[in-house]
Amino acid sequence: MKQSRVRILFSSVIGTSLEFYNFMLYAVFMQEIGQEFFPTHNEMQSILFGSIGLFAAFIARPFGATIFGYIGDNYGRRLALILSISLMGIPTLIIGILPSYASWGLTSSVLLILCRIMQGLCTGGEYNGSAIFALEHLGKKYPGLFGALITASSVGGALLANSVGIMLKQPDMPSVGWRVAFMAGALVSLVGLYIRLNTAESPEFEKLMKNKRINKSPLIEAITKHWPSSITTIITGTLNGILAYTLYKFLNIYLVRWFGYSETEVLKLTNFGIIVYIFCSPLMGYIMDRTGGQLYMKRACLFIAFAAIPLFYLFQYPSLTTTYIAEALMGIMVASIAGPEHAFIQKLFPVKDRYSGVAFNYCVGMGIGGGAMPWIQVYLVEVMHNIDMPNFPIHLPSLGLYLPSITIIIVSLLSFMAVRYVGHKYRAIQAEDAADLKKA
Repeated sequence: MKQSRVRILFSSVIGTSLEFYNFMLYAVFMQEIGQEFFPTHNEMQSILFGSIGLFAAFIARPFGATIFGYIGDNYGRRLALILSISLMGIPTLIIGILPSYASWGLTSSVLLILCRIMQGLCTGGEYNGSAIFALEHLGKKYPGLFGALITASSVGGALLANSVGIMLKQPDMPSVGWRVAFMAGALVSLVGLYIRLNTAESPEFEKLMKNKRINKSPLIEAITKHWPSSITTIITGTLNGILAYTLYKFLNIYLVRWFGYSETEVLKLTNFGIIVYIFCSPLMGYIMDRTGGQLYMKRACLFIAFAAIPLFYLFQYPSLTTTYIAEALMGIMVASIAGPEHAFIQKLFPVKDRYSGVAFNYCVGMGIGGGAMPWIQVYLVEVMHNIDMPNFPIHLPSLGLYLPSITIIIVSLLSFMAVRYVGHKYRAIQAEDAADLKKA
């Protein structure tokens, strides 16, 4: 039994890590990809055109969550996860070998976007599905901790992608190095597939399947019958998205464009923030296990709201030390919500529509927070970064440079209100779930 539990956790952790390595490579090499497939005379325009692939993947994630959620709720969590990691390797390989715009013209750009859509579909079924699979096996005693390990594994994949980016962006590395990173990602997908083929199905799902208590329209029921849970999950996903992709991407642009850091320096800073995120996630999950899901989530939302302005205040100082402190604070902020969220939102839906309800709603929120908000932040800072605040009691050099903190505060307070509201529904959902499993 102990070996089986280790295997289940290992399967979820390794599979999610490898899948997010593949997904995050595009963000790491977006500048190179933009110049290769969307060439213009303006570097910023190439980056913005390259970001179409980032948007496309986020738009695709809810659709992937719908497809894989249906498979997971009707045919098994294990099958959905096997398919997601299998299909992820194909577009990753194609991106690595795809001829550039100079060779194939607009065809190459279109194929690139299609590959990103495919990657987004697979990721939509992976992140939440992997946590559901693991927690239905292991999460009776420490759901926050085990769920946070899944979060840490996804961040580990992002860290690996960033580290590969640091290595391949060195001046003495060949310009096609980013292609090698994608081809290697396709290869390691086979490792994840092998691991998942040797795992057992979720025991809770097996009970429902055995007694034919499967919901044939799980997403519709999740949205209509459990709409407070759906709204809460969307807003939680939005908060996670804006925090994670502020760390992963927005700060890269922010520090390079407005504070003069080099791209490799920023990737090292980002890696530091990601490492803090990885190590703090299990700690936050354990704290949630000790304090209770709803109470912890409310406190985490308030912490993020209060920390947002000090975070961007630290970035204003032309000191590498304060920038590292700010990156560490950013990592703690993301971990405080992303680490324990699996254990919290999973319990907002009964087993019969859990995969669909969690994955779809979370991916909608992630698309808003991670796909759109960082670029809204870039636009706001670009337009307003020269507006000074000379009469403010504390030295704040520019209002525009603080606008990202305002967006974070708004979303965190919305999340606080949603978590608070859904509390009275929580016990009813647990009672429904217990009744279904008892009949099964």
